[in-house]
Amino acid sequence: MVKSALTASSVTALTLALGLPTAAAQQADDPTASGNTGLEEVLVTAQRREQSLQDAAVPVQTFSQDQLTQAGMESAQDLGLISPALGINASGGPLTSLFVRGVGALTVNPLTDAAVAQNVDGIYLGRSSGAAGQAMYDLERVELLKGPQGTLYGRNATGGVVNYIPNKPILGENSGFIQGEVGNYDKIGLQGAANLAISDDLAIRVAGNKLERDGYSDDGTNDQDTYSLRAQLLFAPNDSLSIRVAADYSKQEGIGPGGDLIGTYANPPMESITDFTPSGLSIDSGPTDPGANAIREGVLHTPSFAPFQPIDRRELFQDNSWTGFMAEITYQIDLGTLTFLPAYRESDQDYQFSGPGFAPAKTEEENEQTSYELRFATDFDGPLNGILGAYYIDEEISTSGVFAQNYASPIQNYDNGGDSWAIFGQGTFELTETFRLNAGIRYTEDSKYAEGISDTFITFCGGAPFTGNFLTPPLSFANGCASGAMPAHPIENDRDAFIQYFVDEGLIAPDSEATIPGMGPPPFYDLTIPGGISPVLGSIVNVGDGQLESDLDYDEATYRLGVEWDWADDNLLYATFETGYRAGGVDLSTASPTYDPEYIDAYTIGSKNRFFDNTLQVNAELFRWEYDGQQVTYFTTLEGASSFPIANADATIEGLDIDMIWAATANTTVGLSMQFLDASYDKLELVSDPGAGRFGCSSQGVSDGVESYSCAGNDMLYSPEFGADLNLNHVFNIGSFDLSLTAAVSYRDEQETNFLFLDETASDSYTTLNFDATLFANDGGWSVSAYVRNADDERFLMNTNVSNRGLTYGIYSPPRTYGLRLMAEF
Repeated sequence: MVKSALTASSVTALTLALGLPTAAAQQADDPTASGNTGLEEVLVTAQRREQSLQDAAVPVQTFSQDQLTQAGMESAQDLGLISPALGINASGGPLTSLFVRGVGALTVNPLTDAAVAQNVDGIYLGRSSGAAGQAMYDLERVELLKGPQGTLYGRNATGGVVNYIPNKPILGENSGFIQGEVGNYDKIGLQGAANLAISDDLAIRVAGNKLERDGYSDDGTNDQDTYSLRAQLLFAPNDSLSIRVAADYSKQEGIGPGGDLIGTYANPPMESITDFTPSGLSIDSGPTDPGANAIREGVLHTPSFAPFQPIDRRELFQDNSWTGFMAEITYQIDLGTLTFLPAYRESDQDYQFSGPGFAPAKTEEENEQTSYELRFATDFDGPLNGILGAYYIDEEISTSGVFAQNYASPIQNYDNGGDSWAIFGQGTFELTETFRLNAGIRYTEDSKYAEGISDTFITFCGGAPFTGNFLTPPLSFANGCASGAMPAHPIENDRDAFIQYFVDEGLIAPDSEATIPGMGPPPFYDLTIPGGISPVLGSIVNVGDGQLESDLDYDEATYRLGVEWDWADDNLLYATFETGYRAGGVDLSTASPTYDPEYIDAYTIGSKNRFFDNTLQVNAELFRWEYDGQQVTYFTTLEGASSFPIANADATIEGLDIDMIWAATANTTVGLSMQFLDASYDKLELVSDPGAGRFGCSSQGVSDGVESYSCAGNDMLYSPEFGADLNLNHVFNIGSFDLSLTAAVSYRDEQETNFLFLDETASDSYTTLNFDATLFANDGGWSVSAYVRNADDERFLMNTNVSNRGLTYGIYSPPRTYGLRLMAEF
């Protein structure tokens, strides 16, 4: 028999175990219906102190663990699928770039800081690649703060903040859960946690997660093979003192991401280089598909004029790990709470990926960071309260990599890092019981450095250009450069080993050494293979910058001003002005050894409301952001080789965000989230070698051997003009069981994925459908779920890469997936 109402005990169990995956998350998330009492209160720590989400005068969304599980979030790299405001570019290995309403940065190497800050258990992640190591398990919630958070979070939060908050140990409780999952693509997932009370004032919590899944692509790429562990100890000897220490470890293995060859652009000089020819290959063919490799082998590399070699799936892999240690020490006195957060994190990354036709790219990176944060949150009896703090972080990074392209090998071996310290304060003054003023300020000083060797080994057909023997078509064909005789470069990131490979193979003179450009004899190496016209088939020339060092120091003050008005008991109206700052940086480049900071000013008018006896929640935000000097990392061709220069751009972002959730009955919840966005560039200039710029922008001519392009007026990356999520949930009481049915539909307008601004690199508009059915026992203890994600099998581009010879690869959203979950609590 199907009943129309829930018992009080079953509602409580569902409140803890069930969340609406997207729309509810975008409204604040996880306020589910509870009997006749309406929507529940959600607590957040987005402003560094615990408060109700409806009382926080800041645009923030929260995602509970159950919402993340229902939405199919396997790691933080998937979060871009569940919020119209958040876009994520996950390209190769652990490389992850986050964007909020178009504000973000393509963090292609550790020299580049993120523009959206990530914090794990309150600890800032210095490198955005840490998102790949954040498995979604045993979390209390994930918080997304939209807009600059320059006061409480500081630098590198110009777009916003993502907080990953794990479940904490609970004193006096022995409990836990275990969850298993199976699905198509041979998916097997297992996660669990145990909370153990050692004594009245001591508890530990351990949690783990293991996930294996075959690749979505036919060649095995886009797979998952990860595991994570977390352990925490909480000691609270009295009501004033609390000490929590934690350690976590994550491992990522498998093949890793790989794009499908969606087509090729024409190459100079005969045609427009933005003319596109589709490959005709199916989505999910993968970068090593025989058809993709056949197209690849039909394209000539320049300036070797030799055909590209096929990509070998056996050369794609990832072996990455992340380790963290932290402590949270809090001490309460009558005047407030003192919190101290010391932390150490490290990562060890070794991966090879295909990217825009790389053959492949190889990176080995070791990263260490040490940070300390001290905060005092006041609890005064008077009208003024706030928070004061100080922060320090030190990073040391060692990187060795090569973006191998068969006949061009940009090899970089360098150390970089630096430190940053800041002091900050933010306070709220109550003018009346319903009207408040708040203000905050943060002062930051940054120091950065980079030192190392930058090599770019390029094979030239016929000989080095300065010898007069360099050949181009049609003479290159007569010389035999396109015949298959030209030796491809090894995938080697050690400069000495790179040259030694050719010596060992008898391809260059036996006494050849890896001379550093600018130090010693000219670094070029004639091949021992004779040419049809020139004396040799070709020559390898190191056109890199050689030994480089750069450093910089910056300081900046960021601040916030705001007003808040409680116009009714459950209704808040607020207005804020907040500034953000992302420090300038250093690069291994003689042309641009440093680049400038970026700044953002954000104007917000917002409202948070509960109506109709706490059954309807309506939150709205009207915003305008003025973005000055955005650090744009893009892919282009300079001096004949692939390059990742950094430009500074100006942009204006404005829009309206509306989040609603309605507890229509005690059993039925409806969620709707919408964002209207206008985010475009006021100024953006990109450069390339003359005639080699494959940009959908207007050429501004050639100066000093470089062609520039104006891309003003183009949309920012990952900034759809409209996005919406609608979620419906109904719970049936069937005897001694409860059945929860959830349907979710998401829509996004067309959006840019690449700074080339070409039609083929834009993601088309899309609509996706998710369904979930979960059966609970009324007395709790277990649940079983069946799900279908992307039921309509809608595929859209999430990331695109275009090589300097027009090979175009795209990573698509996951296909239709389905499976079963079983969870038991104890």
